[in-house]
Amino acid sequence: MKTTHLAITALVLGALACGSAQPTPAVEPTISLPTSTSSLPPATPTAPTTGAPPEAILVSTPGNGSRLVGAVHVEGEADPTFEQTLVVQVTALDVEPFAVLAQQSVMIGADVGQRGPFVADLTFDLGDVAERPGAVNVFSVSPRDGAIAHLASMQVTLAAAGEETIRVNDHPSERIAIFAPLASGLISGGTAHIEGFALASFEQTLLVEIVDVDGTVVGAAPVTVQAPDVGFPGSFAVDVPYSLTTAGPGRVVVRDISPAFGQDLHLASVEVDLEP
Repeated sequence: MKTTHLAITALVLGALACGSAQPTPAVEPTISLPTSTSSLPPATPTAPTTGAPPEAILVSTPGNGSRLVGAVHVEGEADPTFEQTLVVQVTALDVEPFAVLAQQSVMIGADVGQRGPFVADLTFDLGDVAERPGAVNVFSVSPRDGAIAHLASMQVTLAAAGEETIRVNDHPSERIAIFAPLASGLISGGTAHIEGFALASFEQTLLVEIVDVDGTVVGAAPVTVQAPDVGFPGSFAVDVPYSLTTAGPGRVVVRDISPAFGQDLHLASVEVDLEP
């Protein structure tokens, strides 16, 4: 990732740590969770979802807080994607860089342009480690530049032996929905107005990025989800200043960042046209 991107992410994460309010390569998104197994979160709380569309990539199982032993059976349902293809990953989060332990492409079981189910079975090897924090990531990729277009992640414990615990994700609504700008919309004038709906996460804060054709983050700002508490949905709106010299295609990215490792727990994006 480019230096500009990393610097902006670091600034926003610093703001989160103080109580205020990156795209990754398609083959290696890194999602995080606390390093202590005891601190794993329970399944996402059920909350009112008025105004939220269905999750674009709904991972039904395993849900947050599952304990996986050597293998994982992944089931879900997704909106149509490029060539009806998704990528499923098992990622270990207690090493630098984050380790992809298993990965495979899967097809959405529906005609082109239709929402449908997906299923994947992956095995993983922890080597001489008995247990470690991990994530099951499912994401779609943009045909334009290969960047991640949408990502859903389940925080889990990866184990070499012992009892398996599989939780079901009981929150079918979209965690981050971008309502404005619309796909292929034009952003110009040095400020992008972004609106959407999201499930409130850490300090109810998300990161909004404006990304140019080369994948460089040319503008970024945190935004607060207007929800009563963590786990409840609400609207968000923010004006993001950006700096651009040449017009071209770009992307608006909204990220829910884990405070533990600074990596994406959920990501939504929309492709746009950018002008200075």
